[in-house]
Formats: sequence, structure tokens, C-alpha cells
Amino acid sequence: MVTEYNKTGTVALITINYIFTILSPLVGAVAAFLYTPQSAFAVAGTGAAAWLLYVWSSSIEYKEGAPDKSFSQNHWMFRRMRDYFPLTLHRAAAVQKVLLSTNASGQAIFAFFPHGVNSDFRVLMDGMMYDAFPDTYERSGAARTLAASILFKLPGIRGLSLATACVDAGRATASLCLKKGLSLMLCPGGQDEQIETIFGRERVYLKKRAGFIRLALIHGVPVVPAYCFGSSDLYRTSRIAHGLRKWLVRSLRIAVPLYSGRWGMFAYPTPKGFPFQVPQDVVFGDPLRFEQNTDPTPADVDAAHQAFIAALTELFNDHKDAHGCAGRTLEVL
Repeated sequence: MVTEYNKTGTVALITINYIFTILSPLVGAVAAFLYTPQSAFAVAGTGAAAWLLYVWSSSIEYKEGAPDKSFSQNHWMFRRMRDYFPLTLHRAAAVQKVLLSTNASGQAIFAFFPHGVNSDFRVLMDGMMYDAFPDTYERSGAARTLAASILFKLPGIRGLSLATACVDAGRATASLCLKKGLSLMLCPGGQDEQIETIFGRERVYLKKRAGFIRLALIHGVPVVPAYCFGSSDLYRTSRIAHGLRKWLVRSLRIAVPLYSGRWGMFAYPTPKGFPFQVPQDVVFGDPLRFEQNTDPTPADVDAAHQAFIAALTELFNDHKDAHGCAGRTLEVL
């Protein structure tokens, strides 16, 4: 049974949650510093050292991670946000059938586009994948999502990332997971696609993103293209200082998207406004299977990459009318 939540109540509860979990500790730290600066520095220093030691000694993000099915499926905020948009997965059963017909485990590399401003659908859909691909998940385990290394260094964010099946996005970790028979989920466009997001347009940063295709060739794993219709409409975006911000991404891997949502400065998940209430429809395309090649040449990778771009474009064109994007063109950057 699907529960329907009051939309205004969802916004209020999530905002209050962020205020108490993010702002309250910050206010307490400032108050402690003003009252006893030396003690505040000592406590902060000790805490930071303990945290860094914990992260260094754990390092599970470079292995198989630590997905938490119950958390990912049942956290109250995830349930409410899935209903708020709402978020829906399409064609999962058909894709799973094809995957299992050619591979007993159903292992695959799921490539999602577009990243959007916050890639909101990524965290929310993780818990849904257990039911969308039940046989695949039972046979090969939960798919691991490749995520930026910085996420595992931040208190709170680290736990959230690990619980929603994230692992480090490095090639070594990705290869390790594939060798163990695990599926991968990733947004190939990453930060570059994030800052190229323009409200009301469909843009993917893909021409220079072929690493996931190379992995598919080396490990002989099919690639599933997937498109999230509605992701580009969640926030109004700005092109102010775009050249500088693009340089920050290219040179320092720091993304600074400029955007705004509804209800002013609400902290979801950063104080730029709550997302607009736009349906998020993730459509899975037919798997692309390439002949395994443990040492692919640049030409081999390029051929497979071009096939993927064509498949993603076809997927977008076939389903755009049904999901609110009629008249739009997919821009492949």
C-alpha cells in the first residue's frame, strides 16, 4: 500500500529536521567559542582528529561499502520525498528480464542522466531498486553507486552515502565491485553535468565521459542507459560567472551550481530553496551488451561509446512526450 503524504507537511518536517541537525550544532559551536575559546578549540580539534582517524581506519568506501536496505527503503524523509515529486521507475521489469536472459546474476552498469543540480533522484531511488530489480538484487547483491570521494569525508554525509550503497568513484573500487559480481549505478556526467544544468532544458555531459564504457568492455558487463525526466526542472538556475565556475570544476573539481527553488532559504539539502514539485520519472532503456575485451583500444571504446550515446538519445526521444518533455531536444555536450 502506497502512503500519500501532505505536501506542505513534508516541506515543514524536512526543513525542521535540517534546522535541528545542521544549524543547531553550528550555533552551539559558535556559542561555545564565544564563551570559552580555548576549550572550544580543544574540543573541536579532538573531534576532528578522532573523525579523521575513524575515516582512515575504516576505508570501506574503497571496498564494497555498507548498504543498508532498511534505511534506504524506509527512512521517513525518503518516503515523503518520493511521494512529494512523485518519483517513479519505469520499464524495470522488462530490463531485468533481458539482463537475466543473458546473465544468471543480472549484473549491469546502470548509467543515469541527467545529474541535475542535486541529483535528487539518486538517493531517493536507491531503496526503490530493491523492489524494481528484485531478482538481480537477490542474485548479485545491491548495486553500488559510484560517488565523489569528498562525500565520505563529511560527518553525516558519509553515513548517508554508505547506507544508500555508495562507494568511492575511483576506477580501482569500480573494478573491484564488478569483479565481485556487483552491479554499478553512476551518473557519468558528474560535476561537469551539474554546472551545465539549465532549467527547462535537457543537457547531458557525455562526449568526454567514456570511462564507464571502458569498464563495461573490460568486465563484459552490459550497460543500461536510464533517463530521469523532470530532473532539469527542479530548480531555476543561473549562468552568472559560469566561465569561472566551469574552470573550478575542470581545474579543482569543485562544483558551485547557482540555483533556487521554492519557499526561500529552505535547507534541502543546501540552503538554496526546496525543489519544485515536478514528477521525477526514471526510464530504463534496453541493456547494451558489448563483447568482452580486457584490453580495449581507444577505437574500441569510442565505438561502444557512440553506440551508447545513440541509445540514450533514442531512449529520450521515445519517452519524452509521455513525461512532460515534448518539444525538447537532448543536448549532448
